[in-house]
Amino acid sequence: MFQLTICDDEPASLLLLEKLVKEWAKNRKIEIQIHLCRNAQQLLFLWEDVKAVDILLLDIEMPGMDGMSLAHKLRERQEETEILFVTGFDDYVLEGYDVDAVSYLIKPVKQKQLFFCLDKAAGRRLKKEKFLLFETAEGLTKLRLTEICYLESSAHDTLIHCECRQGGKEQGEHKQNILRCRSGIQKTEQSLEKESRAFFRIHRSFVVNLACVSRITKRDVIMDSGEALPIARGRWEALNRAYLNYYYESQRLS
Repeated sequence: MFQLTICDDEPASLLLLEKLVKEWAKNRKIEIQIHLCRNAQQLLFLWEDVKAVDILLLDIEMPGMDGMSLAHKLRERQEETEILFVTGFDDYVLEGYDVDAVSYLIKPVKQKQLFFCLDKAAGRRLKKEKFLLFETAEGLTKLRLTEICYLESSAHDTLIHCECRQGGKEQGEHKQNILRCRSGIQKTEQSLEKESRAFFRIHRSFVVNLACVSRITKRDVIMDSGEALPIARGRWEALNRAYLNYYYESQRLS
């Protein structure tokens, strides 16, 4: 799922951009979550909850902190969101390069032009980190590997238990979303193994992300969420080796 935020102080412009973005997502069969902000302050508050915004459509001329200053602030914080400036002025085109903006769109925005820029922004975002696309009943959904806590077999499908971005992990809360993928757990596991060593099958019905494992007992794997998942007979020793190897490797690369 793409997290997409639109920040514009003009209500009509905000609603138009929201409509166009939804049309783009529907056309591309991409699952998105849209957040709307009226100024820089609202966006910064939102950022603390969402934690990761993939694409930001940002007006420049706004009351208080303007969009260009906000973009510089985000870059100073090492935020890698893809920024699309949407404004009625063309005075800031060159400065947009300083914040690595995807594009600079002049209002009124044309659908074809916006779709082209959103395609470019989505492509750039996907190249920056490891992810996989999963087929669901609603269409294709993009997930970062770090979002996936564990897989659970469900008939011919796979339930992907994902850590919810809107939550309070820092306060010790662990909220999850569950995505139903239209492929079996074996095929889903193989896709994950091509991208990361962090995933391990503990049972015919469960594959865990070792980064989300809190504790291993003789019978269960205790996840960070507190959930206990069963370990199949004969898998305990291999699981412990994989768990130790994963963390040794993580420390070496950190």
